[in-house]
Amino acid sequence: MNAIQSRYVAVVQKIYWFAYLQMLWFLFTLIGCIVLGIFPATHALIVALKEENLSSREAFSLFKHIYSTSFLKLSSAGLLFKLIFILIAINLVILQSMYIKIIVLCMLGLVFLSSIHFLQYFNFRKPIIFQMKTAFSLVWLLPKNNLGYVCVFFLLIVAISFMPGLTFFFGVSITMLGIVKIGNSKESQRLKKDLI
Repeated sequence: MNAIQSRYVAVVQKIYWFAYLQMLWFLFTLIGCIVLGIFPATHALIVALKEENLSSREAFSLFKHIYSTSFLKLSSAGLLFKLIFILIAINLVILQSMYIKIIVLCMLGLVFLSSIHFLQYFNFRKPIIFQMKTAFSLVWLLPKNNLGYVCVFFLLIVAISFMPGLTFFFGVSITMLGIVKIGNSKESQRLKKDLI
C-alpha cells in the first residue's frame, strides 16, 4: 500500500512540476509581449528542465535570472529567426509550382529545426550570428536528433488536436523535456563541444 501511495505522490508531483513550468513559460512569454518573450522564455524552460531537484522557488529564480540576462540576445535572435521564416514562407504564396512549394516547406523545416538547436545549445558568451550558423550546421550533423524533434512536435500537434485542455497546461513543458532528453545524447554533446 505504501508503494502505491509513494508512486501516486511522485506522479502528482511530476504533474504539478510540469504545470508549474508551463505557467512560468507562459508568464515570461507574456512579459516579453509574446514576440520578444518566446525565445528567452523557452531557453529558460530548457535550462530549468536540465536542472534536477529544483524547488518551486528555485525554479522561479532560475527562470527569472536566465530570462533577464539573456533577454536582449535571445529576443533579437528570435526576431532574426522569425524574419527568415516569414521571408521564406512568403514564397508559398508567391510561387505557384508544387515542387517549389515542397522545397520551400523543407526550407521552413530547416529553419525551425535550427531554431530548436539554437535554443538547446545557446551560449550567452558567443555572438548570435556564430550560434545561428552553428545551429544550422547541427541540423545537418544530427539527423537522429532532428527526427526525434519532429516526432516530439508531431505528438504535440496530435495532443493539441485531441486534448487541447491538457495541452494548454502541459504541452510546452513536456515537449521541451523531450527535446532536452534528445539533445543530451553523447553524439550531441560531443559535437556541441567541437562546434560551440
